[in-house]
Amino acid sequence: MIPRTLRLRLAALAAVLALPLAIAACANSPSGPDEQDRVALLDALQRWEAQGARSYTFMVGPRCYCGVQEMRITVVDGVPTSRVYVRDGSPVPAALFHTLDTVDAMLAHVGSAISDNVAKLDATYDERGVPVEVFIDYSENAIDEEFGWVVTSLTITP
Repeated sequence: MIPRTLRLRLAALAAVLALPLAIAACANSPSGPDEQDRVALLDALQRWEAQGARSYTFMVGPRCYCGVQEMRITVVDGVPTSRVYVRDGSPVPAALFHTLDTVDAMLAHVGSAISDNVAKLDATYDERGVPVEVFIDYSENAIDEEFGWVVTSLTITP
């Protein structure tokens, strides 16, 4: 029979030795972007390019812990020409949310999230390839660094 103190020490040693294995298993968890995310993005890029849309207006609401309200963005010939808050029509500060300025910028942001192997990515695209709902968790162990958006409307203009 093994003495109680020796059993406790062996159990503690086993736990200490198992901890790095458990951490390594979690670090290689397949919860980040996968091949499906890459394929969905490529499909969305092809559908958006097939639209040939260079001018459009859309409404988008950032999803973050920053308290930002929905914005209306007008794009002419691929360049954002107007960025205003929907609620009161005031201009969105120039330094904010450039990843939401155009559909191309939003698609590129999703592509960067995939390349950076973020902790979690959920992206939904409409039939035109517009990323209409996106959630990105950059680091599973950080708080309030998540970002995303919801596109509530997009009208292509001639």
